[in-house]
Amino acid sequence: MINLYRKHIFPYLLDKVSQKLNVDRQRILPFLAGDVLELGVGTGVNFSFYSSNIKSLIAIEPDAVLLQRAAKQKAVLAAQQADKFFLVQGDGHALPLPSNSVDTVLCCLVLCSIPDPLRALCEIYRVLKPEGHLVLFEHVKSDDRLTHAFQQALNPMWRPLACGCCLERDTFQLINQAGFLTDNLLTYRHNALPALVGTMLEGVATKP
Repeated sequence: MINLYRKHIFPYLLDKVSQKLNVDRQRILPFLAGDVLELGVGTGVNFSFYSSNIKSLIAIEPDAVLLQRAAKQKAVLAAQQADKFFLVQGDGHALPLPSNSVDTVLCCLVLCSIPDPLRALCEIYRVLKPEGHLVLFEHVKSDDRLTHAFQQALNPMWRPLACGCCLERDTFQLINQAGFLTDNLLTYRHNALPALVGTMLEGVATKP
């Protein structure tokens, strides 16, 4: 039953929820440039929002079922764009890339579900070139006391249903711990999402 849920039901639900955020993707993704790494590509929902000006995209995803769906998303792109996309089954805790090798990294609703987000952020820091950018669009713990209390209470039930997603991560603090400059990050309440997952961290962190 668990495998059935992970293979068929959860990817479907993920796609449905993701469609609510297409306006955000239209705002954020066109600014990514150069050699780009997308961590936790999921079903490939971001693919159609990348600018044709990127040099390459390395799309990393640990889940083979989600990566198969991402391959289908890649297949419908124009050949000129699709040829720049490289899908890799890999682990964000140990990125299969040389140090100082990418210009930009995208984390879009992925740091909530990585088992060790600080380790993943340190890996992102390693593979980014100096002055490289980490572009973020993540849901994080709420600053509202009542909402945060609900996040804490529901998190043990939520995580298995959402395949590891954590409701109350302090991602901003973790990004600071990993060594990034965070002056250009913004936290706000997203009106299209329920309160439990509606506090967003968005912007660009920079490797010094």
